[in-house]
Amino acid sequence: MQSVASNSIPKPTRTKSSRQAAVENRLIALILFCVTAGVMAVAYMLHPDVRGVGTHESLGLPPCGLEAATGIPCATCGMTTSFSYAAHGDFVNAFINQPAGALLALLTTMTAIVSGYAFITGMRLGPIGDIVWRPKNLIIGAVILVVAWIYKIIVHTGILGAGL
Repeated sequence: MQSVASNSIPKPTRTKSSRQAAVENRLIALILFCVTAGVMAVAYMLHPDVRGVGTHESLGLPPCGLEAATGIPCATCGMTTSFSYAAHGDFVNAFINQPAGALLALLTTMTAIVSGYAFITGMRLGPIGDIVWRPKNLIIGAVILVVAWIYKIIVHTGILGAGL
């Protein structure tokens, strides 16, 4: 007696047509473009706060809780200000204000450009994403964030006599 499994007919696997995959690639690229270009457009509409932090408050967001409670800025303090400086083309002040924020603004702008290009041409973004999201790159990003946070604490609090 044969088992039922040996008599079963294999089910055909569904694969995407190349046209369907191309449409999905363009849709992903369009969404990524809208998000990143939207972030930079909002950053452009903001005016960088001269304190080096607090630009996000013009969006109706509350001040940084850590900074308000302790006087020490959080790891992301100054990023909105740096994004705004970068969106206005002032990369020097963006970097001086919050180095990690300046780098993220640059990466956000590059992502908008590449995803816009991918939407227009149909280029696949997957290979780029595979490179970006490697563990080594994520660790480097985390180290940059921590170093930039230490820098921001030194500058913002005036430790070591530094201050902007």
